Amino acid sequence: MGALVLLAASAGARAAVEITGIEGAAAENVRAYLLIDDLMCTADERAVRREFARAPAQIRSALEALGYYAPTIDAEFAPGEKCWTARFAITSGEPVRVRTRMIAVTGAAETDPIFVRALADAGLAVGEPLHHGRYEELKRRMLDLARDRGYANALFTESRIDVFPDELAADIVLRFNSGERYRFGEVVIEQDVLDDAFVARYVAVVPGELYDSAALTETYVALTDSRYFNLIDVRPSPPNHEQRTIDVTIALTGAPRRLITYGLGFSTDEGPRLRFGRTFRRWNERGHQLAVDARLSPVISEAIASYRYPRGDSRYDWTIFDGGLRREDTETAESETLEFAARLVHERPGTWSRTELVNLSIEDFEIADQVGRSRLLMPGVDWTRLRADSALRPRHGSRIRFAVRAAGDSLGSDTSFLQGKADWKWIWSLANTGRIITRGQFGLTQEQSFDELPPSVRFFAGGDQSIRGYDFETLGPVDDAGQVIGGTGIAVASFEYEQPVRGKWSVAFFVDSGNAFKDSTLDAKTGAGVGVRWQSPLGPIRLDIGVPIDDPMNDARIHVSIGPDL
Repeated sequence: MGALVLLAASAGARAAVEITGIEGAAAENVRAYLLIDDLMCTADERAVRREFARAPAQIRSALEALGYYAPTIDAEFAPGEKCWTARFAITSGEPVRVRTRMIAVTGAAETDPIFVRALADAGLAVGEPLHHGRYEELKRRMLDLARDRGYANALFTESRIDVFPDELAADIVLRFNSGERYRFGEVVIEQDVLDDAFVARYVAVVPGELYDSAALTETYVALTDSRYFNLIDVRPSPPNHEQRTIDVTIALTGAPRRLITYGLGFSTDEGPRLRFGRTFRRWNERGHQLAVDARLSPVISEAIASYRYPRGDSRYDWTIFDGGLRREDTETAESETLEFAARLVHERPGTWSRTELVNLSIEDFEIADQVGRSRLLMPGVDWTRLRADSALRPRHGSRIRFAVRAAGDSLGSDTSFLQGKADWKWIWSLANTGRIITRGQFGLTQEQSFDELPPSVRFFAGGDQSIRGYDFETLGPVDDAGQVIGGTGIAVASFEYEQPVRGKWSVAFFVDSGNAFKDSTLDAKTGAGVGVRWQSPLGPIRLDIGVPIDDPMNDARIHVSIGPDL
């Protein structure tokens, strides 16, 4: 066995408490029980010796909790000139083992699957070393479950452990009577913010159903996610033993009706960005909302107004109407777009969300020597799934999105096309806390006339979120003059390894490859490089230096971006 040394810190010296003969859980529990290691070198000698005299009893208590009832303890105290040392040589002996185990649940909980599973996972099996901690944990677990599941009269009718140290045996008896399971009674909603019937849609508590605290949690989360309310109190009342019910009171205070947001940002793709938003969270008592958002940058500027209202399951289903102007000026194209859209959104956190939409856009554009105006009426469907163990810097997570768009000249559009897109991003964390980040993008268009497709429908590659080492949307098929005109398809893949180095700082190494293409001819371009990450309250700030591998005569490019990984 090794030696466990506990050091008690003082201003000028450290006192040592040495424990030998045991290790693992036994040594850890002894360390937790011993009080002498809390004393400093400067402590009064009488106090130190008093705690030293008490130490063997504390060690026995620590070991008995794990089933060791007959340890031998050799204790030695050495005063020393500058500081004292306490040494304990311990032999734990054979543990007391569970000989018989009688754990029984009567009442309505006897067939409750949650209780059945809790008992199955309790441990304390016959033949195992006696563990008092697991026994007490099981008792607490049963009482907690009774409270959470509505067994208002639950109690232990018998609970004891009979220990026979000479026989190295212990008999466990635990009898639990849950009584009858209560039901939800009256649900009272105290609020003057929205229509009562509308608020009731967020409440998962149903009067008359069996009581379950999970319904209270679900209600709290739904009301919080709605963002209509600032203070939310979901509180069960004391049980009504006469009616066998538990009433619930929900008290709500409204969030500020208007929300104004400002933002400054920077990315290499767009340069400096200014954002402004104003949202009316409660346009009326039925939960309708109105939002106006504007973004200004040298590359992309837009102003959009959105009106949205909940429908069906108001927690997840929305109807949204959008309208706005957008101007885009990249190295390869210029465009000005007037856009209107109607969307049916079905949000399903943690699983697939779906958006059905109809979009009308009128776009004036210039690409290379092509100048035109496009009018497109485009129905489409999007599917998105986001999973992450953290919103800002997930250790494990993924984002997957599929989208389908179409337009037809027989339905009022200037041209016809069918387009499908998919993009994804995965994050895995390794045992050394490093992360592997992969992403990809694939898209394909079946078109009637390529020249009539505006930039918003064509594919381009290059930039912070595409192929680093190349500027934003500077990659793609070219015309006879060598000017990029975009493509009918795109295929891009990226691999990145990120390693924390100190505090909130980490370094990254990456390779991006792919391109936009036309006529099934892919002229892949590759960028590779290194980057630095700093974890800010708004998400990681990324600075990457990308080298265009296929164009060695071109300079490396710096890419800067900020925001959540997914």
